[in-house]
Amino acid sequence: MATAPLLSNDGLDQAKAATILGVLSEGYSPDAMGTGPGDQRVSMVPVVAQQLMKDGYQVCVEKGAGIYAGFADAAYAEVGCSVLPRGQVIGKAQVVFAMEPPAREFGLLRGKVLVSWVGRLLDKGKDIVSQATAAGVTLIDVTAVPRITIAQKLDVLSSQAKVAGHRAVIEATHAFGRFLTAEMTAAGKYPPSQTFVLGCGVAGLAAIGTSKALG
Repeated sequence: MATAPLLSNDGLDQAKAATILGVLSEGYSPDAMGTGPGDQRVSMVPVVAQQLMKDGYQVCVEKGAGIYAGFADAAYAEVGCSVLPRGQVIGKAQVVFAMEPPAREFGLLRGKVLVSWVGRLLDKGKDIVSQATAAGVTLIDVTAVPRITIAQKLDVLSSQAKVAGHRAVIEATHAFGRFLTAEMTAAGKYPPSQTFVLGCGVAGLAAIGTSKALG
């Protein structure tokens, strides 16, 4: 257990000791089909960075970190973030944000705090925790936030599951290739489709809602 707050400035002058937050790119590399390795998401959007800077933090963002999520480097610079190469972000930041833990760079993150999607109860997550411990990296697993009312804004599992449920119906509709609602046209009559959703968790409920909205 930590004996002092992770983001403490130890009573030093605020202007000189402001905690520096770093936002890393997920390394998404689209191919000709628009898909590829990496993640299109970004761990911090400009409006959140702006609020954190109002609270006294400094924020540096890796170049291109938010471009595939719809946030250009200029959007971060406009709210006051420093847009830097990856190496400089890792070097300057005391607290690093990433969607996926950059395990290969744990050696560069020694003594720093990493806020990321770890999934500590899964086999892969357990390996990440072991590697981080060996490298001297403090992990904050955003998936460990309890699902209680006061923490709803931090519930990444629910928010991402909702997106997954919605996207699943969109993809299924594309693969289906026909009308979802009953249609009677000059070319003939089309019966309504039926959607079968497995499970009624956050993703399942989102899928049901989207299916109804589409007819």
